[in-house]
Amino acid sequence: MRKLFFVFLLSILLLSTLGLARDTVLIAIQAEPSKLNPITYQDTEADFVLSQIHDPLVELTESGDYTSEGAVIESYSLSEDGKTYSFKIKKGIKFHNGEELNAEDVKFSYESFMDETLGSPHRDYYSDIDEVVVIDDYTVEVRLKNRNVTFLTSARLRNKVLPKDYIEEVGWEGYEQHPIGSGPYEFVRHDPGQRIVLKRFDDYWQGPAKIPNLEFRFFPELTSAIMALQAKQIDFIAELPAEEFKALQNNPSLDLGYGTYQKFEDHRIVFNRRPDSVFSDVKVRQAVAYAINREEIITLTMGDMAVPAVGRIPNFHEAYSPDIPAYEYDPEKARELLKEAGYPNGFTTKIFAPSNYRERVLEVQQIQRQLANVGIQAEVVAIEWGTYLDVTAEGEAPMFRERWSATSPSPFSFVESWHSESSWNSIFGTYHNDEVDKLVDQIKVTVDPEKRWELYREVQRIAMEDAVCVPLYWPIAGEAYNNEIKIPEYLWNVFKRPIYYVNEWSFK
Repeated sequence: MRKLFFVFLLSILLLSTLGLARDTVLIAIQAEPSKLNPITYQDTEADFVLSQIHDPLVELTESGDYTSEGAVIESYSLSEDGKTYSFKIKKGIKFHNGEELNAEDVKFSYESFMDETLGSPHRDYYSDIDEVVVIDDYTVEVRLKNRNVTFLTSARLRNKVLPKDYIEEVGWEGYEQHPIGSGPYEFVRHDPGQRIVLKRFDDYWQGPAKIPNLEFRFFPELTSAIMALQAKQIDFIAELPAEEFKALQNNPSLDLGYGTYQKFEDHRIVFNRRPDSVFSDVKVRQAVAYAINREEIITLTMGDMAVPAVGRIPNFHEAYSPDIPAYEYDPEKARELLKEAGYPNGFTTKIFAPSNYRERVLEVQQIQRQLANVGIQAEVVAIEWGTYLDVTAEGEAPMFRERWSATSPSPFSFVESWHSESSWNSIFGTYHNDEVDKLVDQIKVTVDPEKRWELYREVQRIAMEDAVCVPLYWPIAGEAYNNEIKIPEYLWNVFKRPIYYVNEWSFK
């Protein structure tokens, strides 16, 4: 009898342990977020976390149309002259501290992005705003100086409406230590170097998340994350590299789930084009472009999970242009250009990559070998993510391996960084071309989409003739996850992505 009792007790304990485990979804990310501040962060890892804590002002459908469903707004309207957006805010949305979200919070969020002292790299997207006016508790108007057809894409507050009173009370530093929003999960704690813990916000206006607890765990070593996934010690790896995805998918012994989707992003090599840099010379940049064999790089790290990039805007978008300079691999042409630029024997330089992204390091090592073939000796500098962001932003990296995720559904941010007054311009190496500036400005006021797509193509043509950067590829994302989790099919989408809607996941 005693033996049966202990067996029964052990069974209860095991079931309790399993029950507790199934209350929490564990997501692996390869880098610790640089900062939990929607105004100033630059990294995708911070976006993953903050998107669970905050709600978007305007949401997107699966086809990329704007919608109020799942958004803070009840509706929005645009004046006939295209210069005033009126947003009606839903009533009853609460922040995690119990305060109600209203028009003042939307106004504060806009003005925070516009505040030069806060230093948002996105500030230029808001430069067309003349004033933000609260009409009543649930209505706010954003009045523009000029028509801007890209405004809703570029200035949607990074999908995060901020709590005015809370931030004014604790300050921005206090907010970064304990961010609150109106999203499905609320912040619990950040254990530096280990994890960020969130819990379900039970008063969430769309209903409580299906899974009560969410943890983002940091895995600088991807191999450790993959082993943990196979052992079901974690449930999902954010941004799983293509090679590892394929290896998992092709292993029939593994009990995992898989999904793929196109990504609205590009991967490229960026130059520091400041006057004191060797890369201020267009012929040197063109030489590097001809020396890089992108097909070889894709084979090395991506396989069939990428498309060779021509320009920056992905080939599934209407603004894609196959006719702009592609710089097909031609080492002889690269040597000729180096000779014309005054470097017949090449030169020495450095190429930077974030050390926690193994495939990016592998790619720059391959580029190092390709450049050596034409006489350019490039030292690979792989550094920690936060340091990488600082070094590249301050112009200390002659060349660096970059990834840009555009704000759907407009491709505007792909070209906006080339505008001489863009707040991203100094980060991505400085570039000034009067014609590009005029075309980017024209995109913002061109209502006819076909004419607007043609402007995008022309901007890319000019910038690629100038070899502003070296496009590498457009990726296709593959995700592997614990198959005890159910992820809705509609989230495997370029305009959605599962990682941003964890509240819609559930355990089977």
